[in-house]
Amino acid sequence: QDEVLNILGMDPKSDEQLIWIAEHAARVELPPDWVEFEDDEGNPAYYHEKTKRLTTQHPVISKYKDFIVKVRSFQERRGTIGQKVKPHLAVLMNEVLNRIHKELPPMTVELMERLAVLLYIDTALEHTLTRRVKIAIESYAEEQYDVAVQASQKADMDSFLTEVRMEQIRLEVLSKPDAVIMCTEIEGQPARVKCDQCKDFFSLEGFTATHSTGKRRNHTVEKCEQVVCSIYTDQLATCEVEQTLFCDRAYEEVATRQPHLRQKRKKILGGLSCSEYPTRVAEVLCEDCSDLYSWEAYIELHRRGNRVTHVPLRLDKDGILYRSGVPCSPEETARLIDRARKAREGGPWLAFQDDQYNTFWFNLEDKAVS
Repeated sequence: QDEVLNILGMDPKSDEQLIWIAEHAARVELPPDWVEFEDDEGNPAYYHEKTKRLTTQHPVISKYKDFIVKVRSFQERRGTIGQKVKPHLAVLMNEVLNRIHKELPPMTVELMERLAVLLYIDTALEHTLTRRVKIAIESYAEEQYDVAVQASQKADMDSFLTEVRMEQIRLEVLSKPDAVIMCTEIEGQPARVKCDQCKDFFSLEGFTATHSTGKRRNHTVEKCEQVVCSIYTDQLATCEVEQTLFCDRAYEEVATRQPHLRQKRKKILGGLSCSEYPTRVAEVLCEDCSDLYSWEAYIELHRRGNRVTHVPLRLDKDGILYRSGVPCSPEETARLIDRARKAREGGPWLAFQDDQYNTFWFNLEDKAVS
């Protein structure tokens, strides 16, 4: 762990409240398609077979560095550098439990904003994480209240913190896409090959421009495989329509100008994951929940209460939805899946209940109430 602290530029004393980030970084697994080996000096090195990227640093470490920079910036803005989390969290959790004891909704806007500051979450920007933390603390507080009543035990902060921090790591580090490798010669063009002799990455045009004469004419190349958006070439593609690759932003812009595009089959690259168990493949879409699940997660969440009446739409390996065994049209499939993905990502509006159990909506960006 000391080595990881050094790589991340962290100090054990001044960064005591952020050590959990280094602890996770020290045991993080290699992403898919990366292999570890020893270089000529016996030091660890990492190689990505598809892109031909070679590095002596764990490929995920840079994302942890970015996360730490983001957290430190938040602490500076809020004046919370060095603030201990657990004592303040215990006070806040006690307030939530007291509200449950008084048969009031567990969370208020004010409590949510205070909790977010403790967990280094900028609610005005990080809507998804804010929403998930709200759900997590409400569920956790209800569970802890039952334990406290039945066994006279104090609420356990550690398991809640672990759950929330794992979600932060997943969203801020593990789910962050890799940067597109760009051509070293021509600005704005993604790399398509890596020169075996130069060790640089080039677009095909860039390689031709630099290797058509002289000694470089005999240089050999390896293919750099990247699935890049056809519109925004510095972004990885997320979907494919009629053999054209788009990132989410490009698809929305093009489909707005060319509505017929929405009637074509839209393939989500990399597949869709279960919202409850992100490492599992989504096998069903619940139209009522507007969410994607594995079958196990769907059954687990829909076996009691009002959700029992929900009807699942089966999702096959090709990304096609089936309602009662009948395939949905490409347009409807794309609409339902896009809606589920956007609902998962969330927008700025978050639902709360006042003390009379009336639902109201709070805008995380401008802090307005509707």
